[in-house]
Amino acid sequence: MLSDGVRVVVAGGVEHWVRVAGAHNGGVPLVLLHGGPGESCYSVEQSVGDELAKVSTVIFYDQRGCGRSAKPSEPATYTMSRLVADLEEIRSALGLDRIIPWGVSFGCLLAAEYAVAHANNVERLVLHAPPVVGPLHPGLWSLRPNAVDTFLAPGERTELRTQLDGMTDPIQRTFAAIGAISSSEHATRFFYYDPANMPAPDPAAPGMNMEMALALVGTERLDLADELAAITTPALVMIGLWDRHVGFDMARDLADRMPNAVLWIFDRSGHLIDEEQPAEYVEAISTFVRDAAR
Repeated sequence: MLSDGVRVVVAGGVEHWVRVAGAHNGGVPLVLLHGGPGESCYSVEQSVGDELAKVSTVIFYDQRGCGRSAKPSEPATYTMSRLVADLEEIRSALGLDRIIPWGVSFGCLLAAEYAVAHANNVERLVLHAPPVVGPLHPGLWSLRPNAVDTFLAPGERTELRTQLDGMTDPIQRTFAAIGAISSSEHATRFFYYDPANMPAPDPAAPGMNMEMALALVGTERLDLADELAAITTPALVMIGLWDRHVGFDMARDLADRMPNAVLWIFDRSGHLIDEEQPAEYVEAISTFVRDAAR
């Protein structure tokens, strides 16, 4: 039986920070798979995590090298296959027969890869802004400069376009675009539907692991969408109508592909739905989990 609290679980030779909340609710637990790559579950844990723990068992953990988990001795282990294996070891160590992977942004890729590899261990699937591209999709990284260009001031836009001239590698173009928007006076409009929803800086929030980020950015499998379409696992796909990071179309198209998926649209959110519409976010997942219990 699970019990609430923080513990350390070793997976793939790395100590992972794990926290269980809402164990008294029983049922198949939600397992939060945070974004990044290289971030931690801290921000989602703070925004909606404990509210969800009032109605469901929730397991939070920071991926290897991230947040409160230890860094691996070999940076070469920052791979998707290793992250999938870590999740499977954590599930086994906690004595869980089945889980509901709850992916957020990059974490959706981990959730999807796990669901494809270990379908028998997955009760349901929750995907918040999934960056899962189809075989014919140009890809998140190719589209990022255009998404950023929309929000820049005229001078910033000219500077970015000059910088991108002759630059063909999509990852390099993406980092140039991210650099432009992060230093822009209009940055919050890219990240949030309503800039007033941006929370104040939290000194307790863990920093980002850029080594992991650089190792995993751009490594998405183009056939993952087709493999998801071949499984019958019920899925909740959530997307902010104003999401500029991933884009609305990508989530809609993925929900269309998956035979048992429902699309939940948040009309007053960008990428960070949990921060802009937290009550509606909790309602969506709570309803989906309750349906699983019936």
